Amino acid sequence: MFHLRGGMVVAVESPGSPVAVMQDGAFAVAVGEVERCFVDESTDWPLPPVHAGVASNSLLSGTARRLDVLASLPFPLSPYRDRVVAVPGAESAALTARRREIVAHATGRRTARDLAFVLGRGLYPVTVEISLMLGGGLLEIAPPGTSFGFSNWGLTSLRPRAAATRTAGRGSDQAGSLPVRRRGESGRRSGIV
Repeated sequence: MFHLRGGMVVAVESPGSPVAVMQDGAFAVAVGEVERCFVDESTDWPLPPVHAGVASNSLLSGTARRLDVLASLPFPLSPYRDRVVAVPGAESAALTARRREIVAHATGRRTARDLAFVLGRGLYPVTVEISLMLGGGLLEIAPPGTSFGFSNWGLTSLRPRAAATRTAGRGSDQAGSLPVRRRGESGRRSGIV
């Protein structure tokens, strides 16, 4: 959400940016998706603190520069879509403290936006750092099985479990299978108490 006063941008709020910095908020909006756009001239909700603000051309040109930098990197990534995982051995490499934090939290289930929130840093600097780490072989884009599976929590995928349940539920009395209640049977007759 862009807040304007007197033709100047006085604040930018974005769910994609964990910090209250205008330029990072504008970057988060630019790399994300705009779901809707409207002008609200009401004063029913609290306005951000008044300060001099930034000219919209300046904010737009700064955001365009950031997008250009990101696009020029060897591994540009989508801060909202691409999930990253540390490559084996990355945690033992000689890393700066900032990179060690990223490696520690790069589980394959987090995007640059997620990592920016976890680390309490701006979206743009974290996205650039992750892109550089991808280029340096410290991180990689996580495969779908890592990104969306439950293996990181010690749980298995639901697909194999569903197949096993269908096989066990076909009336077989295999050891370890649960009794199956059929329509019209009481719980006691089918062994379910």
